[in-house]
Amino acid sequence: MVQYPELIYVSIFSTIFPLFAGIYAWRSIGRELRILVLYLAFVLIADVLMMWVIKNYSINLGLMHFYFLIEYIFVVTIIISWQESSRMKRLFQALLLFYVIFWLIAKLTFEPLNGLYSITASVSSVLLALFAGYTLFIVIGNRVQPLFISHSFWVLLSFIIYFAGTLLLIALQGILVRYSREDIFLAASINWSLKILISLLFTAGILCPRTQP
Repeated sequence: MVQYPELIYVSIFSTIFPLFAGIYAWRSIGRELRILVLYLAFVLIADVLMMWVIKNYSINLGLMHFYFLIEYIFVVTIIISWQESSRMKRLFQALLLFYVIFWLIAKLTFEPLNGLYSITASVSSVLLALFAGYTLFIVIGNRVQPLFISHSFWVLLSFIIYFAGTLLLIALQGILVRYSREDIFLAASINWSLKILISLLFTAGILCPRTQP
């Protein structure tokens, strides 16, 4: 059985804080934050499940392929909720469909489920970071209240930090798998640290006063 660094446990269970905050504030939060809570529940379950299925330094790669697809659908759905223009809503819906089609083609051709997932996962990270960045720019430009009490500010900032911050690690996974377990854990510590950070930011966003996004 693989022995994990303590940081990964802190990373996984840090998700509990925004998840419990969302459950506590469920009746007072909007649709987009309820979707976020469901997303966080999915992330927690997926992380715990992956801890169980990783044995003897091997991993069920098929689960990871589906993880990034489901994550993309969750995050884009949240971002769509914060679009003020119906035109932009339709554009993001089209981009959601585009990625699903791209993912399906990739799995049937150049990136099968029994191999690495660096291409589709990297495309997902780039798109999500850009989508969140654009939406945050719009939120800042149209703000009618201090940003620090705007739940969309904290959530979108979290998305930008996480997806931009983990992009290099995802893109280079084909190279990283050639290194020792210790080296991989060292590189993965970036991902784990970012997860702890965004869990705190998500918690702040969920617990913000119920005001305009």
